Amino acid sequence: MFLISGIFSAINAYLWNKWILKQLGNKGLVLLVPFIEEVSKTLIALMLRASILGAHCVFGVIEGIYDIKTSSKSIGKLAALASIVSHSFFGWVTYAVYSKTGFISVSILIAWVLHSSWNWYITKYI
Repeated sequence: MFLISGIFSAINAYLWNKWILKQLGNKGLVLLVPFIEEVSKTLIALMLRASILGAHCVFGVIEGIYDIKTSSKSIGKLAALASIVSHSFFGWVTYAVYSKTGFISVSILIAWVLHSSWNWYITKYI
């Protein structure tokens, strides 16, 4: 089920992100896109009773494929690797916090802050 969860969350996030980026540009990339992605990955996994970490990893692989297809050859593979590693990390954080606290909202909030910080760094320095 984590495979289906990751695919559904990637489709959901893609559709929302497309609209957000058109409306807000980099502000949306730093603030809203991470929120949409973290909520989507985690809540769809929970609704389907799938692995939270697995859903996040699948999402990262799908985003990585998208990066390879839409980025220049010089950066595509590195961007794909960053997508896989970062989304897997956010998934691990989400799962770990949820396991320790029992509060999905807290785990999503922490993953969102980390993801937003990552996107801020990427857009500012890379």
